[in-house]
Amino acid sequence: MTDCFVCTKHKTLTSDLTIDIDGYDDFVVAHAPDRTEDGSNLIGALIIEPRTHVQNWSELNPEQAGKLGSLIGQITGTLYAHEEIEHVYTWVFGDAVAHLHVWLMPRYKGTPREYWGTKVTEWPEAPKGGHAEMAQFISELKELMTESA
Repeated sequence: MTDCFVCTKHKTLTSDLTIDIDGYDDFVVAHAPDRTEDGSNLIGALIIEPRTHVQNWSELNPEQAGKLGSLIGQITGTLYAHEEIEHVYTWVFGDAVAHLHVWLMPRYKGTPREYWGTKVTEWPEAPKGGHAEMAQFISELKELMTESA
């Protein structure tokens, strides 16, 4: 689909914001680049998306759905291995963009309870940044994945 925000984004993602995993070529794992310009992105917010245009889980065949579930588990495990992350939320909203995208949102150690859940990005002390900080985080995750392999 040519007018899909996500399909278009896949063509412009840079390798420093993505994680390639053998056997999961049908999916994109990337740092969420929604507020890169103003540097207010929650560092560690990841999105997993099918490369093909599907709007929701029901449009995946059983093999794709299984691989997506497995990939979510693998990436979530890597996030939990990060020394500053104590919890990982998994969200699928699908309200703003008609392309399936699964959010993996970290909650950092020390986050007050009032910022748990969907308010995790509102914590004033949460690590935030732009492209450079997001790329650094992706580099750290790639290193963690190499160490655990």
